[in-house]
Amino acid sequence: MTEFSIVLIFLAIIAIVKGVRIVPQGEEWVVERLGKFKGILSPGLTVINPILSKVSYKVTTKDIILEIPEQEVITADNAVILANAVAFIKVSNIERAVYGIENFREAMRNMVQTNLRSIIGGMDLNEALTSRDRIKMELKNAVADEALDWGLTVKSVEIQDIKPVSYTHLTLPTIYSV
Repeated sequence: MTEFSIVLIFLAIIAIVKGVRIVPQGEEWVVERLGKFKGILSPGLTVINPILSKVSYKVTTKDIILEIPEQEVITADNAVILANAVAFIKVSNIERAVYGIENFREAMRNMVQTNLRSIIGGMDLNEALTSRDRIKMELKNAVADEALDWGLTVKSVEIQDIKPVSYTHLTLPTIYSV
């Protein structure tokens, strides 16, 4: 065997090792060839061309839980309440989720936050505190269409907590007179 044959066999082994991919259950991988979308690898054993193609993104196909942080919301009657939520989403179109938006998790979190503020901001304090189901329904409807454009399905949006802000714990500075 010549040195050239040994190098050729060695390169062939490396190409096979780099080309064989095992995609785990619950994920799908995006393959790009020369920087352009080529296809999606489903769970299981697959082979790609390791010279021209690469796995660019690994996307979960499981339900994703997004915590929406607590935020202050001003109601229509100028009361301040704290509200937070949880959104349950699923990637339904991997190509759109990867190429349609920079970071779909952050985008969904921000969209739910702003819509939550908008919905509660149109209610008075009493209505906001007693209309949890209505807020939840309006919130899901508000974000579902935009999520579809990003390849996402909104399974559910749950309101975790809505509570009025109490400023009784604040102490005012003492003014001393001379």
